[in-house]
Amino acid sequence: MSVHHPGSRAGSGVSLKAIRESVMHGGSKSLFATLNVVPMIDLFTMLVIFLIMQFSASGELMLVNPNVAMPKAGAKRELDRAPIVALTKWQGKDAGDLLFENNKVLSQKDINEVKFPTWDIKPLAEVLKKNWQNQQKATGHDAQKTKELRSNRKIIIQADRTVPFGVVKMVMATCGRNEYREPNFAIMVSPAGDEGGAAK
Repeated sequence: MSVHHPGSRAGSGVSLKAIRESVMHGGSKSLFATLNVVPMIDLFTMLVIFLIMQFSASGELMLVNPNVAMPKAGAKRELDRAPIVALTKWQGKDAGDLLFENNKVLSQKDINEVKFPTWDIKPLAEVLKKNWQNQQKATGHDAQKTKELRSNRKIIIQADRTVPFGVVKMVMATCGRNEYREPNFAIMVSPAGDEGGAAK
C-alpha cells in the first residue's frame, strides 16, 4: 500500500505561544461589538413626546394617585386639565392624606369641624390661593388669557371610596371659597361605560 503525505491540519499555522497569549490576555481584538445607543435614545424620546402630545390633545392625560380607588359611575364626560386634589385611601382607622398636585398638604385625620368650624381648611386654602396667583402670573397680563382663566375655575377631586363624605364636603367647600368654584370628581366608569371621565 502506498504511503501518502498527511495534509495540513486545522490550526497548524497557529503557534502555541499565540494561543496562550490569546487565552491569557483576551487577544488584541474584542469579541463584543460596540452598540451605539444614541439613535435608539433619540427614537424613544421622540416616541414619548408624540404620546404625550396625543394624550394632551385628547384630554386624557391625568395623574391618578395609586392610593386612590375612585368610585364607579355610568354618567361621565371627558376631563379638562385642572389642578388636582386627592384624598387617599383609609387603612382601617388610619386616615389617608390630602394631596394637592401629588404633594401632601395634611392628614385627613386633621380635617374635622372642631379644627375648621367654618369648613375652610386653612392649609389647603393657602395652597389653592398660591396656585391661583401663580396661574394669574402665567397669563403675563394678557387680557384674553386672564379672561379665560377667570372663567375657568375648575378643580379635579380624586377621592378614594373609603374617605368619609364629611371630609369630601369640607374639601369642596374650601375649594369653592378659594377661587376654584367648579369641582369635578374623577371616577372610574362602570362596565356599561366606555372610557374614564368625570362626574360634576
